[in-house]
Amino acid sequence: MLRCEHCRLSVRGNRRVCPLCQGPLTGEPSPEVFPYIPSVYREFHLFFRLLVAGSLAAAVACLGLNAIFPQGGPWSLFVLGGLACAWLILGTAISKRRNIPKNLLYQVLLLSLLSVAWDFFTGWQGWSLDYVLPILSSSALVAMLVVLKVLGRYIEDYLIYLLLAALLGIFPLLFWLLGLLGTVYPTLICVAASTMSFFVI
Repeated sequence: MLRCEHCRLSVRGNRRVCPLCQGPLTGEPSPEVFPYIPSVYREFHLFFRLLVAGSLAAAVACLGLNAIFPQGGPWSLFVLGGLACAWLILGTAISKRRNIPKNLLYQVLLLSLLSVAWDFFTGWQGWSLDYVLPILSSSALVAMLVVLKVLGRYIEDYLIYLLLAALLGIFPLLFWLLGLLGTVYPTLICVAASTMSFFVI
């Protein structure tokens, strides 16, 4: 077993330095106490490599075609933006994968911000506020309740996430009051469902 003379402790495993003082360890390594658990990136490394390669190939191909045929405008920027959004959403989903309601909440916030940004940079038609935000908020609340039912968890375990999801569903009411909506029905349905859910929760 490895030993740190400075801290006067024994260390299992195959470390080179002491976990407390970072000093050198002496002695022979011993078997690890805890099993090695690969990260999701190591476990699915081939899938992620193929995904990265495919994304890079699509980006390069689109930039090349856009340079050869510039008549249609800079459409390759939309492809690059779409790829960046997809990687951002995937990275968030993987980093929050252990807590599904929290993951859903993060995805709703991220997708809402991205949809508003896309709407703004493509000439602002208002579809992000009219449709995307209320539909995302309602879907997240329903998805959280379904997940809790499927996992057999109590609502109290994820109460804060359910309340935040319900509040997010009430938030689009502000856009209606400010006169920013062209189509109000999705927002009204979302606000009604979220308000009832909020009081039920």
